[in-house]
Amino acid sequence: MSSKPGVRTLRLPAPDLNKVRIPRSRQRSRDWFRVHQSQHGAINFSLNPAHRFSHADCPYHLIYLAADVGTCLFERFGDKAYDGEKAVALSLWEAHSASVVKVPELQVCDLTNARTLSALKVDLGTLMHHDLAVPQAWGIALQRHPANFQGIKFKSRFNGKPCLALFRRDSIENALRDRLLEKLPSNDAAVDWLEKYKVSLY
Repeated sequence: MSSKPGVRTLRLPAPDLNKVRIPRSRQRSRDWFRVHQSQHGAINFSLNPAHRFSHADCPYHLIYLAADVGTCLFERFGDKAYDGEKAVALSLWEAHSASVVKVPELQVCDLTNARTLSALKVDLGTLMHHDLAVPQAWGIALQRHPANFQGIKFKSRFNGKPCLALFRRDSIENALRDRLLEKLPSNDAAVDWLEKYKVSLY
C-alpha cells in the first residue's frame, strides 16, 4: 500500500458548460444579514479578488450575504482569527457594523443542493478550495450561463450555513432594502459570537 497522500481532482467548469442544463432554484424573499465597514452602507456591490466567486472578469459585481450575523462574522473575520491566536484587531472590529438586508424572490444556482452539484459535476471541496482562482472560475462561468442566474447560494466554509452571492443584474439593487442593526461592539449576536467561539480582541 502506498504511503503517499491522495490528491483529489479539481473540477473546473467544463468548456461547454453553457450547454449544460443547470437547475434554477427559487430562493424565496427573505431577510439576509451583512457585516460591513461602517463608513459604507450595507448595499455595496463590488468585485473583490479576496472573495470566493468574484472573478475579475465577472460581468456583474457581487454582494455577499449570510443567513445570520454569526455566519457573516465567520466569513468576514474567520481567516484572521484562525490564522493567528483566534483574535481580531479591536480597531477592525470597531470599524464594522451589522445590517439586515431584505432580498426579493430570486432565481439562483443553489450550490447547497446535491442535484445542482451533480449537474455541474463539481464537489464542495473544489468550491471551497484555498486557491480562490478555482471557485472564482465557477463564479464567472455561472454568471455567464444562459440560465441567467441572479445569484449563487452556497455554504459557509466555517459553519456550513447558507450564504448568498447576489449579482448586480436586473436592477436588483433597487429592490433591496437594508436596515442598520448596530456597530459590532453593540450588537448582541456579535458579542455572543466572540464568547461562543473564544475569539478575543487585541
